[in-house]
Amino acid sequence: MASTRPTPRNVVFISRQRLVGATNGSSAYLLDLARAVRDAGFVPHLVQPSATVAGRWPVLSLRPEMDVFATHQIRGLIRVGRRFVTPTPSVYVAIARSVAAGVARRLGLTGGWTQDRPLPYAVAIPWTAADHRWLAQATRGKADIAISDYMFCAEGIASLPDPSVPSAIIMHDLFHARKGGGADSVALVTREQEVAMLGRADVVVAIQPAEAAFVADHVPDTRAIVAPMAATPVTAAQPGEEDRLLFVGSNTAPNVVGLQWFFDAVWPAVRAACPNATLDVAGTVGRAFDTAPDGVRLLGLVDDLDPLYTRAGVVISPLTFGSGLKIKLIEALARGKAIVATPITVEGAERETDGAVHVTDDAARFAAHVVSLNRDVAARTALAGAALDAARRHYGAATCYAGFVEWLRGAG
Repeated sequence: MASTRPTPRNVVFISRQRLVGATNGSSAYLLDLARAVRDAGFVPHLVQPSATVAGRWPVLSLRPEMDVFATHQIRGLIRVGRRFVTPTPSVYVAIARSVAAGVARRLGLTGGWTQDRPLPYAVAIPWTAADHRWLAQATRGKADIAISDYMFCAEGIASLPDPSVPSAIIMHDLFHARKGGGADSVALVTREQEVAMLGRADVVVAIQPAEAAFVADHVPDTRAIVAPMAATPVTAAQPGEEDRLLFVGSNTAPNVVGLQWFFDAVWPAVRAACPNATLDVAGTVGRAFDTAPDGVRLLGLVDDLDPLYTRAGVVISPLTFGSGLKIKLIEALARGKAIVATPITVEGAERETDGAVHVTDDAARFAAHVVSLNRDVAARTALAGAALDAARRHYGAATCYAGFVEWLRGAG
């Protein structure tokens, strides 16, 4: 007898992030949603209609977590095994210039040519006719459901072979409400522009309730689904070691500015009270600093964060602006760590993290919390236990993605 099992439905993710793995918060969130798609019985595909996702990188090496996608294509790049390679000569010229400028700065040379010029925010650059044509071809036979990574990619839905397929936008952030202004590294949009873009899909997937409420109030024809970043909690709280602090972050303006504030306003007081204290800075945020204060180690991108989290006595998150659920906060909660953070870090998760995180935006109090936890293993263990309990109660996958999976099954 022939099988009557239905053919799995295809879900195409349209993204202009530089996606090589769970290397930053937005990438980790997208990959988690892709896993939810796969685990619900659908087939996820990733299409990236702009070569600008590579930035100055001539080769993108994919980490194992990218295997969640059945297929992955990037316009203008060539797939070779687990790598994408750019054949564009201008990329290699830009790399040479950037390296030369960095060497010049370290030698103390000045001048306009020595300054690092950030590339445009690839997620939000205008779409081209070539982008649309490529996307139409790349998604043929793969788009029973379309998911736009950020509202800026929703424009591509109109270019799909069937633009009437069920569609969703992964919101990530409420862009017009970001508090970084000109210091931020992302696109600046007005509320009216944001509302118009969010209205391009049937559904908006919001990472926290406040953003879903904005959609409900201002984009009433679009359904809002709350899907916080899920976490896999460790088995027991990890109080870690005395004199070891940890910060994890990517090279984005909120992380860079927040870490600089910590270096300038908090770290001197911590070191005065605890001379042997060290701070490990993991992630690409370290690229923004030519030097670091005494006791700070800029580790760069770390393949396995487990040892760093295990040994850290205190995890810090000194963000001074930014919006959206802070995914590294959820990760630290799930690792069962004692956390000291600013109010911006817990924004949107105040209820869930009440009593589980020490929160202040006052530099002296921030330092005092760090010092107190560093010296008192019992207090550190208690706060770490509260953090782990919060992760277990509020951020399990079944709880976080129930509404999203329900929509997928209804749409597909």
